[in-house]
Amino acid sequence: MSNRHHRRFSVAMPRRHRDAPIRNRWVLGILLASLVLLQFGYPITLEGPIWTIVYLLTYTGVLYFGVRISADDPGRYWAVMIASLLLTAAGVWFAIQQEDSTAEATFIATIGLLQLTLLIALGAVLLSPPPKVRSVDLILVAVSAYLLLGGVFGSIASLLEYTSPGSYLDTQAVDGVIEWHGLFYYSYVTLSTLGYGDVVPVAPWARSLGSLEAVMGTLFVAVVIARLVGIARRPERDA
Repeated sequence: MSNRHHRRFSVAMPRRHRDAPIRNRWVLGILLASLVLLQFGYPITLEGPIWTIVYLLTYTGVLYFGVRISADDPGRYWAVMIASLLLTAAGVWFAIQQEDSTAEATFIATIGLLQLTLLIALGAVLLSPPPKVRSVDLILVAVSAYLLLGGVFGSIASLLEYTSPGSYLDTQAVDGVIEWHGLFYYSYVTLSTLGYGDVVPVAPWARSLGSLEAVMGTLFVAVVIARLVGIARRPERDA
C-alpha cells in the first residue's frame, strides 16, 4: 500500500476497524452492482431453474465484498464470514431443491443474515466516517446500506409469511399464495413509502413490521442522506 493511500485513510484508532468496508472503491462498486441486480432482478427466477441458478450466482459479488472486509478485519467482521458460508451452503441446497419450501426459507434466512451483517458494517462507516474519506465513497456506502436495509426487511417478511401463512395478501396472486420475491418487492415499496397497495400486510405482526420499515426508510433518507450532503460540502473531503 502506498504512503499516499495510507495517509488518506489514517485514523487515530486501528485503521482496519474503521475503513475496511471502503478501502477500495471498486469493491464497493461490485457490492452496489450486485445488490441492484439481486434486489431488482428477481423476476428472472420465474423463467426457469437455469435462470434461477444465474440469479444465485450474482450473490458471488456480495460474498466477495463480505470476504474482503472480513479479511481486512477478522476480529470485527467474523460474523460476515460465517453468514457468507451459511448463505453459500443454503444457496447450493436451494439450487438443487428449488421446490423444497424448507430449502427456500433457509436460503432467505441466510440472505437476511448476510445483508444484516453487511448493513451493520456499512452503518458503522456512515455513523463515524474515517477522516478525509472521499464523499463519493460515502455515497456508495449509503446507497448500498439503503438497498441492504430493504433486503433485510424483505427477508424478515418472507420468513414471517413462511411461519405464519396469510400474513400478507397479494391482490395480483391468482391462487392467493405470495412468493418471496413478491415480499421483497413489497419491502422496497414500503421502505420508500410508495404504498401501491397491491401487496398488503394483514396480520398484526406483519403490519407492525411494515410500519417499522416505513419509519426507518424515512429516517434513513432524512438523517443519513442529509448528513452525507453536509460531509460532501467540505472541500477537504475531496481534495
